[in-house]
Amino acid sequence: MLKLALVSFVLAQQAAAQYLYDFNRLSGSDPHPFTLLDGQDNWTEQTYNAANRCGVTATLSHDGTPSLRFQEVGPGYGCDASRINDSNWAFAPFPPGARNASFQADMLVGYWGGSFGLAFDTNSNGTVRGSEAGERGVFFKIGTQANVQLQLVAADGTATVAPLASLGITGGHWVRLRVVMDLPAAGGTGLGWVDVRDITAGATEFTPVPALQGVPLALNPAAVDASNPSLWHALWLHFEGATYGLDNVEVGRAGFGRAYGSGCAGAAGIVELAAHGTFARGQTVMLESNNHAAGAPGVALFGVSRTTYLGLTLPFVLDPFLGTNGCSLLASAEVSVGLTASNTTPATMSFPLTISSATFAASIFTQHACIEPVAGGISFSNGLFVQLP
Repeated sequence: MLKLALVSFVLAQQAAAQYLYDFNRLSGSDPHPFTLLDGQDNWTEQTYNAANRCGVTATLSHDGTPSLRFQEVGPGYGCDASRINDSNWAFAPFPPGARNASFQADMLVGYWGGSFGLAFDTNSNGTVRGSEAGERGVFFKIGTQANVQLQLVAADGTATVAPLASLGITGGHWVRLRVVMDLPAAGGTGLGWVDVRDITAGATEFTPVPALQGVPLALNPAAVDASNPSLWHALWLHFEGATYGLDNVEVGRAGFGRAYGSGCAGAAGIVELAAHGTFARGQTVMLESNNHAAGAPGVALFGVSRTTYLGLTLPFVLDPFLGTNGCSLLASAEVSVGLTASNTTPATMSFPLTISSATFAASIFTQHACIEPVAGGISFSNGLFVQLP
């Protein structure tokens, strides 16, 4: 098993902690009307067109703890709330050059739309509001109304939508939504991925939302507003209409594994490489490619680049040199580890990647190759970009 602490392509020492805000320090009450959120622990809140304010419950989260709740029925009834980092609680900044960032929160799903994300107080008035230009960074929005559904909203306000029906999520469910961001991707404008866990339905793991993978984020690292992630210093939420709740906010640098490029045919079909498991320090992620011949020998390639290797430009087409069919080298190969496919049909090749408990961040590019009865005698998977926390 490869121990990442020993690998030479660990890129930099960076703080990798997750910062949890669970509302348990706030004063709450059940039932409605709840204890006012505004003024507690540096939270500011503004209600629109409604007498009932956004409040703090005592036990109404899915885990029986305090949570935020808005209880005012109807379109146009909403509340905005924000909390700017202070000495009582703050998440670590994402400095210029940071590779990855993430945030997640537990949301009770309502109808008209509940939003949460990271923000910057651009006008320095001590609050973040949706009505104030340039203050909202990247955020998610969820609601069962036909025009809401599940959205990832970029820093320029562009929304990419996934239907809730495709995810099996209905109103009244508590869901945990996670947004993972590759900040320098797409020329510095960033890409984002959304994963969801339906807590009410008993899900124990995150599931990627197919329509919200690799979404453009419209970031601008040179801007002086919330499109610049290095300026994010606040939590922001908006509840539109009743029955929304929020709990267990986490902000940090989450690891992830994202496929790129295309594999070529193995003995049982196109070879696909994916990562399975939790990208957290001290955990093991399984890198698995499928559609191989049973018991075939292979190799896992690990490198620091998906664009160059030994003077070659990647992807590098291998067919003219190896006699393969549609195969390319997609990752540099500074490290290689021998593998053997399983005895099943179709077979898989697996590599357990143990993430060091040390504090670091690393970007790794990997690809599997397998010796099997195909054109050229060898298959290659797609590439996999692995970002460690």
